[in-house]
Amino acid sequence: MHKKPQAWENPLEFQPEMFLGDGRKGDYWGNNFNFLPFGSGRRICAGIPLAERMVLYVLSNLLHNFEWNLPGGKTLDLSEKFGIVLKKSERLMAIPTARSSSSEKYY
Repeated sequence: MHKKPQAWENPLEFQPEMFLGDGRKGDYWGNNFNFLPFGSGRRICAGIPLAERMVLYVLSNLLHNFEWNLPGGKTLDLSEKFGIVLKKSERLMAIPTARSSSSEKYY
C-alpha cells in the first residue's frame, strides 16, 4: 500500500521531503488510508505520543554528544536487497566518537 503509484509519486525512490509540503501525506494517525504505518482506528499504536516526544530527544542527544564517522573512509552505500522485507545490501556501520564534555559548549 505504501508503494502504490496511484497514491505516491515515484514510490520506489527515497524522498523524505515528500512529507513536508502536504501535511496530509505524512499523517500517521490513521486518517490517510494510503499511509498506515501504525494502524488506525481502535487498533492504532498506543505509543505514538510517547514516541513523538522521545525520538527527537534521543536523536538530538546522540547527535550532540557524538561525532559519527564511517569506518576506514568508506562511502555510504544506499543500495537495497529485496527479500521478504527490504534491506540494505551492505550493513551500515557508523563509529561514534564521544565529544569533549567541556562546559564551554553550554554558554
